[in-house]
Amino acid sequence: MEEEKKDAPTFFYNENKDPDPDVKGHFFITQIQTLLVAIFITAMMQFSNHLAAYLIYCCPMYFFIVFIQWFAFWRPEADLTLPYNIYNIIMFVICLPVFFGVFFAVFHPTASLEFKQAQNCQLVGQLSKWIEFNEKYSILYINFEYEGKQYLGQACASNYNDAKTIAPVFPYKFYYKYDQIACGPLDGNNTAPQYHRLLSYKNLNSTQVNRNERILRTGGGGGHSSGGGSSSSSGSHSSSRSSTSSCYRDYKWSYVKIASWLCEDRDFDIEEYTTPKSCYVNFFSGDKAYQNGQQRAFMRDSYNFPLIAYKERAYYPQADLVCLILFSYYNWILSFNSIFQYTANYILKKIRRTSQNGQTAIQALEFKPNPNPIQIEQINKETPTINQINQQQQVNHNDHVDYMPQPKYGQQQLIHQNQIEQLLNPLFALIGPQQQLNHQNEDQIVKQPVKIDNSLQNPML
Repeated sequence: MEEEKKDAPTFFYNENKDPDPDVKGHFFITQIQTLLVAIFITAMMQFSNHLAAYLIYCCPMYFFIVFIQWFAFWRPEADLTLPYNIYNIIMFVICLPVFFGVFFAVFHPTASLEFKQAQNCQLVGQLSKWIEFNEKYSILYINFEYEGKQYLGQACASNYNDAKTIAPVFPYKFYYKYDQIACGPLDGNNTAPQYHRLLSYKNLNSTQVNRNERILRTGGGGGHSSGGGSSSSSGSHSSSRSSTSSCYRDYKWSYVKIASWLCEDRDFDIEEYTTPKSCYVNFFSGDKAYQNGQQRAFMRDSYNFPLIAYKERAYYPQADLVCLILFSYYNWILSFNSIFQYTANYILKKIRRTSQNGQTAIQALEFKPNPNPIQIEQINKETPTINQINQQQQVNHNDHVDYMPQPKYGQQQLIHQNQIEQLLNPLFALIGPQQQLNHQNEDQIVKQPVKIDNSLQNPML
């Protein structure tokens, strides 16, 4: 019964409430296997983007969660295998899509972009628009120099440049033309909020910024008008567009809306950016971006363009990333304990059997008598004497067999046999009781009286 409890899959329950060292051994072997999996997956994640380094920075919290599970599930003197497995299954099902979905859909698009340094970056034009009355977004045209060649690139400015992940216009997403975007809010009088559009000059080769601006204002119960390709809508359609999640419209203002986390602050100082300075460039979406940049194509109507940023890496909400790692990634990794607890149990069985076999072998060696070196040396010295006695006995027997009476011959044979037995007594002590018993049986066979047929000695009688 005790052996069956030791072979249980986990949490070796002890009815006497005595400390059971197998529980700790099982726990540590399970956690070592899980830690190896965590190291492997974390190492693979390092190839995705630079934010994967947070998986290592937050590792103290991983061990903190491990100790919480020790006190919650392993240490109690009760069999909590079933609740523990249910908990791990729930964590696996929930945390797997949450972590990988959020990490690669939210943080990866901007963090995976690699930027290279460029020189003489200078603002030469700007276009602005409200995106669904939520985001105030601007396209910035930037002249820059890269590897000795002149290019025209595109940057952006936005009031969502440091927004949270739950912002109405997702700040981490690149919106392409005709992508669905959530409708903006309207007040009770069906009036649109005020907005303005900064019109830039048409000559993009010039280095002087045209500061002539025209402010467009809308209001009242009619529709609203927006510049740069935005569509108009009637009052009835506007009233049906509420701030509900079921309302979506196509994005049409530009071919690509840059993710807001890559943008500058909406209230940036224009004077500062018109002065040549260093910046970072990513030739967005392929080699065609090089060609469009050299040909100075109209960036708003292009899918491939040099993407300019004034920071080497995009913004990201650090608190959101840390919470994602703590509450989803580490719990997902630790959910593998439900598998490794059974492999750990198998390892413990192997260790226990190996230990028992080793103890059995040690007991067998301790029971076997150790040979005395002095007796072995004495036997080696006396062995030739025994051989000589046997040879002498054989010679005497052959020479005097016809003249020695039979009873006398039997007595001499017993005398020689007793001498041999006295000489071999130390050897019998080394061989063991069983072999000595067999030898005594043979001696009894030899020592049995031999009946001699006198008719064979005197054939004439």
